[in-house]
Amino acid sequence: MTKRTGTAPNLAVGMVVYDRHYDMPATITDFVGPFVCLTRPTGLTWRAPQASVRPATTYERRQLRAIARLHALRQRGIAPA
Repeated sequence: MTKRTGTAPNLAVGMVVYDRHYDMPATITDFVGPFVCLTRPTGLTWRAPQASVRPATTYERRQLRAIARLHALRQRGIAPA
């Protein structure tokens, strides 16, 4: 699950990163040339240049997990909108 590329040795598939352009944490799903494919628990996906992402901090990883839990609750109709 830790597919690495030759261009960015500190990034790997499955890693939680922070995209500076969108100001959001996300999970790396793939690498396409100079771009990183990112996804959020809500289903939002996008590509970002590798230079615009960095490894997420502990706070940002917790934030992403909280978003995933909230999204799951909303899908079940339990959490407020």
